[in-house]
Amino acid sequence: MRQVIRFENSDVTTRLTQLGLDHMDLQEPVMQGMLARSECTPNDPPLSAGFTTWSRTVRVLREKLIPKHWTRSDEGNYSLVVNPAGDLAIAVATGDEGTGISMANPMTKSPKGSRTQSAIEVNQYQSSLFEAFPEFEIPETPHNDRVTWILLQHYDQAKKEVRFELSRPSNYSGKVDGWSERIIMSALPFDPTTAIPVPVLPNLPDIDIPLIRRA
Repeated sequence: MRQVIRFENSDVTTRLTQLGLDHMDLQEPVMQGMLARSECTPNDPPLSAGFTTWSRTVRVLREKLIPKHWTRSDEGNYSLVVNPAGDLAIAVATGDEGTGISMANPMTKSPKGSRTQSAIEVNQYQSSLFEAFPEFEIPETPHNDRVTWILLQHYDQAKKEVRFELSRPSNYSGKVDGWSERIIMSALPFDPTTAIPVPVLPNLPDIDIPLIRRA
């Protein structure tokens, strides 16, 4: 599958508009996540910086888009924001050092759960390849008509910047490591003295946890 990479400002703006978005819909959540991250200290538990960043980014992304008639979804503990038509959703994840670099192939920093894998399978079946072979059947999932994108962000301590992109995942090998389309935004500077490194541990919000009711 041919990968589309958009990084020229005019191309990025046009594509975001087609998706019902603008730059600030994505930039402000990343900035607020960065601010929340800066409030963590070495006295916080090891996962605090990563979880706090993710949580604040999701929250502000929803706060930006819900007034535009998007809706939040936490089905299966997989936190998304879904467009008014219900055919596009956005998740948030931390990416590796390839995030935001057009010549690289980024992947999520930590393994993803079954909800992410299911979303990618739907994305794959909705590709042009599937349209060329209509005899294949889309697997039974709750949202077969919905394309899921990931707002991927990476904190680069050496370059003192956070890079981020909105990308459509197409491959899953434990981590998300393939993309059919990447929309790369301009990097944002940050103060590395306030940044807390995030250990490479499972991304807790995407873990499927069975709930057992007590009698």
